[in-house]
Formats: sequence, C-alpha cells, structure tokens
Amino acid sequence: MFEFCTMLNKVCAFCTKSKWNPYIEDYDDEDRLFCGVLSGFDTRVEALDECWMKMSKGKRNNFTKAKREEYQILKTNRS
Repeated sequence: MFEFCTMLNKVCAFCTKSKWNPYIEDYDDEDRLFCGVLSGFDTRVEALDECWMKMSKGKRNNFTKAKREEYQILKTNRS
C-alpha cells in the first residue's frame, strides 16, 4: 500500500505492487500496480481509464461488467 500510482501521478493509499498476474492466475517476474478500491477479476491500475474514485457510478458499473465478461471468456477459452 501507499505506492506511486501511475493513474494519479502521486502516492495513493490504495495502490500496491504485486507480481500476481490475473490472466494466468499465478505469480510471474513482472511487477504490477493494483488498486485496492476495486473488486473483481482485474484490479490492475493499467486496466483503468481513470481513477476509480473519480469515476461516476455508471462508468464503474460498465467497467465491472466488461471485466466480468472478459473473465468469463478467458475461463471458457482455458477449458
């Protein structure tokens, strides 16, 4: 927590680093920034168009729905 968020260009209390890759559901060698405010499949900062805290409720719902559909497609392709 309290990492430099590339979305805000400043330190954020909700931003954290991890080597977790949500697409392969395992750790790898690449550091990624994750937003602690998001919930769901893909909570990476780079997946956001703007800061979650600044998004309207409609944009949040659209983002969550799109990521849920993306996750379902990913799971179907793995099977």
